[in-house]
Amino acid sequence: MDSTQTHFLRPLFAIASLFLFSQAWAQECNCPELGNRPVVNLTDNDGAGTGTRTLSCDSLYVLNGFVYVNSGDVLTVDPGTVIQAKPGQGENASCLVVARGGQILADGTSECPIVFTYEGDPMNGSTPYSTHGLWGGVVINGYGALNTYDGEDNAEGIMDASGQFRDVFGGADNAESSGVLRYISIRHGGSEMPNPPVNFQNVINGDETNGLSLNGVGSGTTLEHLEIVSTLDDGLQVMGGAASIKYLAIAFSTEENIEYDLGWVGDVQYFFSLMDQGEMTGEHGFDFEGDDFEFQDVTLSFLPYTNPQIANFTSFGHEGIGAVRWHNGGGGRLYNGIFQNWDFGIDFEDADPCDAYELFLFGQLEIHNNRFWNVGDSLALDTMVLYEGPVWNGNDQIQDHFVLNNNQGSDLGLDDTFDALAGFITSGVDPFPTVTDSVPAQHQPVGTFFDPVNYVGAFEPGGENWLTGSYLDELGVFYPGDIPGCMYDWACNYSESANLDDGSCDILSCAGCTYEAAENFDPAAVRDDGTCAGFDGNSECPTDVDQDGTVGVNDLLEILSVFGSSCE
Repeated sequence: MDSTQTHFLRPLFAIASLFLFSQAWAQECNCPELGNRPVVNLTDNDGAGTGTRTLSCDSLYVLNGFVYVNSGDVLTVDPGTVIQAKPGQGENASCLVVARGGQILADGTSECPIVFTYEGDPMNGSTPYSTHGLWGGVVINGYGALNTYDGEDNAEGIMDASGQFRDVFGGADNAESSGVLRYISIRHGGSEMPNPPVNFQNVINGDETNGLSLNGVGSGTTLEHLEIVSTLDDGLQVMGGAASIKYLAIAFSTEENIEYDLGWVGDVQYFFSLMDQGEMTGEHGFDFEGDDFEFQDVTLSFLPYTNPQIANFTSFGHEGIGAVRWHNGGGGRLYNGIFQNWDFGIDFEDADPCDAYELFLFGQLEIHNNRFWNVGDSLALDTMVLYEGPVWNGNDQIQDHFVLNNNQGSDLGLDDTFDALAGFITSGVDPFPTVTDSVPAQHQPVGTFFDPVNYVGAFEPGGENWLTGSYLDELGVFYPGDIPGCMYDWACNYSESANLDDGSCDILSCAGCTYEAAENFDPAAVRDDGTCAGFDGNSECPTDVDQDGTVGVNDLLEILSVFGSSCE
């Protein structure tokens, strides 16, 4: 089979394996198969919202319009539950919105994730990965602190027709809990509001929902193992608050994979980000903002400064767009990340009185121990990091900080490019470094939230892929490509993961007498080498050379080993 045939058939293999996975997933979770679940429509009930209730995997739920979890209500979602949403954009979008004071307890597991997707998704791999904007998204509004003038703001892209102001977020409680999101997969969402009806700021900012919007969400909220795939606009948008996330994967957003703003001070560790290299969509990988100065909606002190910490991330892009845009008063700290396959690296903008450059001067913006490769056509400092503004030595200051904090161009052996055909991935990326790159103590993130790890990137070299079994994994994002090794299971160094024989098979180091009745029986031997002694062979088969009672591979190997030799 030639390579063209292989690339053509791989999408078919992927669909078949996904179908089998979806059936096995339902069975493992003690859930009915998707097609056997009765459909339950979820509406806003004329402003009453969902009420306090539990969604189980016994049914298939369909969001119809903007559906709210009102203040005081708790929506519990069991592992293995699938929530789909009716199609629509703008005012006709379907979204799940958790209002301030409401909670969602969606606690999935690795074997039984909770899935948010579009109505009719067969979940069998037949949806191209490049499908965007089929529904709205998930929006969570909390009481966390913002740096807006009155400490509140209106969530983008949603409408509360009931007049209860459930689209408002923000307050003064950065420790508040909006619930639990764990092992969540959000797919093919995002909506744009063409004519924002109320909030003037959104006329310019863009009035849209994203895959997941965390608005004023506090640190008491549990957010772990979140996957956001193929979103129209941003995959994740974080507006103020102190929400922290561990194990985050975002891919194929049409604008940015992550955007933050309005005083967010949370933490993130283990973050995999992949832009759409097939369709070449996206504006930036990360868009880091900090306040709404241009709309005159920011505290006079600009506090709280937008200053999250993001550590151990791997960010793959494509030519034509940049890895990071830091602007509009955005601060933050990046630790031990990998940027690969970008047109340029980090762009610092200095236009506002309290812009990213000022946050850098205040010590609220730092870059520690990150690695850049395949960025533009060189590893020049101006390609990896660049200041844009009126300060005559601003670029020198930024680049001195960059170098002094051990950021550098370095090839860690990752495969940062995937291939796709007709919306299906035919050969994926390899995000695991093959070169060990340690982390000096002074470049570790601060706080008890972070695991102390001694590597850069989202994945430990030689470690496990924490996205195994995820939607991205099922889509073939981590297709292994060529893995050389010994492919013969009778060899001492057989490799189960190898798909390309490299001629390294060893049949000697594990050889010995494997017949238990022999006086020189070797229990550690894997392959019999014909040296057994001290017993009377009782096999009636003349071809049973090793006298183990069966004619097998070992017998053939023994014969081949003496083929052509003299019997005299």
